[in-house]
Amino acid sequence: MGANAPGCRSTLEAAFSRLATLGKVHRSTPLYPTDPEFAGDVAPYLNRIIELDLELSYDALHTLTKDYERGVRLSAACEPHVALDIDIVKWNDEVLRPADARARYFCKGMALLDA
Repeated sequence: MGANAPGCRSTLEAAFSRLATLGKVHRSTPLYPTDPEFAGDVAPYLNRIIELDLELSYDALHTLTKDYERGVRLSAACEPHVALDIDIVKWNDEVLRPADARARYFCKGMALLDA
């Protein structure tokens, strides 16, 4: 997950807390900064990668995360910044979002997880 809107640190912490209620946090990075890669000339992002052990299906998790993300974005109304972006990059060791998996921001997070 990532965000670059003012106040994004607390937004990301709240999102982490919400996701943690869905299952068991297996591993997680601390918040870490990165330059935007796909968003043009915008503010740097704060990011966090979370590995969860869940009983939910992919579809259920995807729906929950996108609904949560949409709610945060609607209440923040902070264009051109991103209030919150939650993506499921890997599911059961399968890469679902190859471009994200190769991105510097994701690789940096994975290195933090593996450290």
